[in-house]
Amino acid sequence: VVAQQSPAPTWMGVIMILYGLIMTILAVFEIADAMGEGIYMISQVLNILVPIAIGVGGFFTFQRKKMGVWIGLGAIGVSTVMGIIVSMSVRDDLGSGVIGDMAGGLGVIITLACNAFCALMIAIPLMATGSNLE
Repeated sequence: VVAQQSPAPTWMGVIMILYGLIMTILAVFEIADAMGEGIYMISQVLNILVPIAIGVGGFFTFQRKKMGVWIGLGAIGVSTVMGIIVSMSVRDDLGSGVIGDMAGGLGVIITLACNAFCALMIAIPLMATGSNLE
């Protein structure tokens, strides 16, 4: 009896590829609209590179390779670090008062929650029984 392969890597790979395509297009439109300065410019460039990396990781995950999951998780890690840096920069831009602290703190909380969810979703093929990742 041959165990049936899990469809998790296939579905997660397709979702990662679609996410990468859509978010890359949106990030390019954002840069075309207005280019930021300083840390915000670096953030805009990473907003293009991270979805591209997630899409490439999705392609490898679709082919049932562990490397795709690790590429996706690495991209999410870069996105998390950049999100925290931008949140602290927003905090400094708004001032050291209550409004600045609330905006920076809320930005960090949202960044951590969203990226933790994305990392969990990307890691599903590693946790699936019978995924047969190489």
